Amino acid sequence: MERLRWVLAGGAVLLLVVLAVFLGYGRYRALRTWRDIVRRSGAHITHETDGYTYSQSLKGRTIFTLHAAKGIPHGDGKWSLHDGVLTLYGKTPNDFDRIHGADFEYDEKTEILQALGEVYIDVQAPGALASGGKTHTDNSPKTPMAQPDAKPGENDHIIHVRTTGLSYNRKEGIATTSEEVEFRYAGLQCLAKGAIFNSDESMLHLLADVRLTGDVHGEPMTVHAVKADLNRESNTVALVQPVAHTQGRTAHAASALLHLRKDGSISQAEADGNVAFDEGTRHLTAPHLDATFNTASLPQTTKLTGGVVLWDDNVQQPMHGKANEVDTSFNALGAPTNIVATGAAQVALSDHKGSGPALSREMRGDRIVATLVPIGHKTVSRLTQVVATGSAMARGDSPVASSAGHPQTQEIKSTMITADKLRADLEPGASQKAELRKVFGTGHARLQQDAPQGEQQTSSSDTVDIAFASQPTKSGGMATGITSAVQNGHVVIHSVPALRVGAAKPEPPSDASANNAVYDGATSKLTLTGSARYTQGDTQLTAATIVANQTTGDADAQGNVLATLLGAETSATAQATHVTADHAHLVQASQVADFYGNEAHPARLWQGASQVEAATLRFDQKQKTLAARPASTGGLVHAVFANANANANSNPSQAQAKGKTASSGEGQVVRVASPAMDYSDIAREATFSGGVRIDGATGQARSQKAVVFLNPAAPSKAAPGAAKPAGPTNLLGGSVEKVVLSESVRIDQPGRAGTGEQLVYTTADSSYILTGTPAKPPHIVDVKQGNVTGATLLFRSDDSTIIVTGAPPGPAQKHGRVRTETEVRQ
Repeated sequence: MERLRWVLAGGAVLLLVVLAVFLGYGRYRALRTWRDIVRRSGAHITHETDGYTYSQSLKGRTIFTLHAAKGIPHGDGKWSLHDGVLTLYGKTPNDFDRIHGADFEYDEKTEILQALGEVYIDVQAPGALASGGKTHTDNSPKTPMAQPDAKPGENDHIIHVRTTGLSYNRKEGIATTSEEVEFRYAGLQCLAKGAIFNSDESMLHLLADVRLTGDVHGEPMTVHAVKADLNRESNTVALVQPVAHTQGRTAHAASALLHLRKDGSISQAEADGNVAFDEGTRHLTAPHLDATFNTASLPQTTKLTGGVVLWDDNVQQPMHGKANEVDTSFNALGAPTNIVATGAAQVALSDHKGSGPALSREMRGDRIVATLVPIGHKTVSRLTQVVATGSAMARGDSPVASSAGHPQTQEIKSTMITADKLRADLEPGASQKAELRKVFGTGHARLQQDAPQGEQQTSSSDTVDIAFASQPTKSGGMATGITSAVQNGHVVIHSVPALRVGAAKPEPPSDASANNAVYDGATSKLTLTGSARYTQGDTQLTAATIVANQTTGDADAQGNVLATLLGAETSATAQATHVTADHAHLVQASQVADFYGNEAHPARLWQGASQVEAATLRFDQKQKTLAARPASTGGLVHAVFANANANANSNPSQAQAKGKTASSGEGQVVRVASPAMDYSDIAREATFSGGVRIDGATGQARSQKAVVFLNPAAPSKAAPGAAKPAGPTNLLGGSVEKVVLSESVRIDQPGRAGTGEQLVYTTADSSYILTGTPAKPPHIVDVKQGNVTGATLLFRSDDSTIIVTGAPPGPAQKHGRVRTETEVRQ
């Protein structure tokens, strides 16, 4: 029995050993079979006492590694993992992302990893490397990413993501969550609703309500978007309906695409659909934007296309502008330095400051280029120059002094400049804001100024150079006004004066032309040089230099002055009056023109064959008078009266009654020299004084005074139905009716000489009437008639007849007596 018990016990032990061997061998076979299957699939699983690791390779490259501090199997390939880390590898071992959290569930069959709480994802930024943008030279793996509690900025090349409800599908290589996602990158914090991370495509999709906050270059910034896509393969970030706020500025668009460098900085940006920038009351919109950035992600260039619109809603200074395209360049600090607007570019603004009326400014051109200078180290720039080309136009308003008739009204003067090319220069004013200082135009330049009460001046030239300065307004503010304007090349000016207070009608317009013109805003004087020509009303003036006062209408001319004076009622029969002088002065209000010369080169006035020469000529157009004076004592005034139209102005019946034809005075010329001459066109009389000498075809006469009477000028031939012109139209026109000499008269003719106190010469019949006083009767010495004395002596220059009448009856005698002395030759 004892031996049997040992046999039974040994058999039981042997049975247990055999069972153990079979069980061990079966498990060994199953484990080896499982390992072969796993080995063939590329996965490697180790079950350690202190951790759980699962990795998978494809074509010799590790795709992902799942590691947990503790793994609890639940059967059927399901595991509970604690403190798990999922490492997703890119194309190289140096490119990987990590997902880590406290608790996970992993299904080996479906290859789905589900996070049970908060999960943290460390994602490499597009093109960014943990080594600061430099690749590793060895094959060692990178250092682990920053932990979830890492502070922003510890590694600016890693995007730190925090979320919940994350599910990772290894078959698709996609990690998804519908919960809120929070991540940090380069000091920026982002929130989004839902995300998809595709490690195979290197894509991170933020599904909705993307919100980005943080500091950029020391300034706070926020960005909102409907969704965002981050592509590490192409190094791009795509945003849907992004809206960015920073430094009081807002930018938004329907979509935007950012191109990133390997260091994570922005290199380019594109925006489409309702691209808009807002800053306070300023707004800028365009369909499309292209931009480039420097390594500090500051803008280098921007290009807005498709129709750019700019406006400002500021109540005091509204503005509006537009162009087809706008290109902007920036300096290294991101401050704009150059703006180019092309395609029907224009900008207009108004100034409603103060109680006065609004002052507006406008500029247009096919292309407008603005140059700016940064202010200090800020991203703010000041405008220094604007150049417009192609049908360029600039217009601006400036205040002027109130007129006497409207003392309470702030009056505005508008200035418009057009040219093929316009350049505006600006300088900082008292408030350090850019103020207009100069405008320079070339090619078909045109300047137009419209002042209150209808005053207007337009001018054209090859070039125009205008200077501006700040001027006080009636409301106490400052405005910009013209201080000077210089025009060169083919200058043509047309001016319409304002209606003066109390005047029934405005003054006539004026026209001017010259090679050069200079306008002085302080004096309102326009200086014309080089073939200068000035026309106002009935006066045309040419000279080497002409200075016209734009306010008063007065004009001064210097050097080779030639003036043409037209009557108020010009016609085909009217003759113009011409004046030459060294210099002249014209006063518009009194319509008085003074012409100056000297004794050697006197001023000269002529009409037809009649003329007047003197050192000074004063012509009063309103009173129709002419005064001629010498330059000094002893000087003379010379006048010539041509009797070319005697037959047209004489009375034929009177001439025939005297037995002479009406043409007997035709062709005679009367020359007068005297220290002074005063002519009245209304009375048709020219009065000479101070000692007169008259020369004619039939002799010479001298006296202290003389008056030349002219027949009325030929009337103008009015058009049928038109009113008959009132008054004469020709200064010094018409024939000489008669000449009256008085005081110490002496006449000398061939074969005849006479003295008396008055001599009347009538051109119609070429007759002379010589009279004297009772104490000093007229006396003639004639080679044929001898000495003849009487109260009145009548004779003609074309015969030797002398008609003598006696002295009028006096107290001592009843009848006058005639005394003749005749010398009878042997």
